[in-house]
Amino acid sequence: MINKVKDLLKDQDFMHRYASVIFAGLFLLAFNILAIAMNSTFLSLRNVNRLIEAAFPLMMVAFGQTICLLIGGIDISLGSIVSLTNVVCITFINVDSEFGWIPGILAAIVCGFLCGALNGFITQQFHIPALIVTISMSIVYAGLALFIMPVPGGMMHMGFYKFIKFKFFDVIPNSIILIFIILVIVRTITNRTAFGKAVRAMGGNVQSAYSAGINIKKTEILAFGLSGLLCGLGGIYMAVYINSGDPTIGTGMQMNAISASVIGGVSMVGANGDLIGTMFGVFIFTLISNLLNLNGISTNYQFLIKGFILIVALAISSIRNREE
Repeated sequence: MINKVKDLLKDQDFMHRYASVIFAGLFLLAFNILAIAMNSTFLSLRNVNRLIEAAFPLMMVAFGQTICLLIGGIDISLGSIVSLTNVVCITFINVDSEFGWIPGILAAIVCGFLCGALNGFITQQFHIPALIVTISMSIVYAGLALFIMPVPGGMMHMGFYKFIKFKFFDVIPNSIILIFIILVIVRTITNRTAFGKAVRAMGGNVQSAYSAGINIKKTEILAFGLSGLLCGLGGIYMAVYINSGDPTIGTGMQMNAISASVIGGVSMVGANGDLIGTMFGVFIFTLISNLLNLNGISTNYQFLIKGFILIVALAISSIRNREE
């Protein structure tokens, strides 16, 4: 009898913790069915590959935004970090060398981490809200991207380009494999490590986390740094996607990432959320954009629809937080 009660409590705890993730997964499934019904070309191999390619960079930014939200912050500079790391990647790549892609990839990853870590450092050192800091730094990073590459240009290393574009059995794109590998790694960090527990503790209550002996400053710097690193991966992928550098390629991605994270059940006030939900949220958001494009909806209307989705997502998050 006691064991049955314990099992019931475990089931209830599981449902409470993952209710938002389950809801996002079911919504994604329902939306897929709707998309198939609305457009017969939705399930074509070409369209599915296009959808996954579009999802990858937003997935990286949304994973980064999720980490910032879990710690009780937010990062509005992530789109600019994508732009900056994109042009840094292309600038440092040597297309004439067999391993000429390595300097560009490493430079973009390090640049992303340092940009994010700088955001966290300023936030903690000067006790300025992350929202204000990252809005300001967004302008700085966007300016740096334009300084390095005033106009789109350059070319991705062909060897690395072919690696990212590779398809297993000519069907499964390499990018979907990379998404799941990165998901497992980052989710393990946020859910299973002392650092991840410190992040969630800070998102729950900073003072309690400090009283428990957590190094608040170090944790926030590392959290924002990891977020920036993920944006670096997004910037690298965008360089492959367009086969060049573009100083404005990440414009607006941070807002889409917020929408996707919140749709996936991540709390705007910290501590609660799961990267699996974020992944579902990104696919939902990408599906919406894809379906609008397939049906020839004007870009102007797409911006309106995405803005409406963001407002609805924030409203849902607010209601969820009040209930908890």
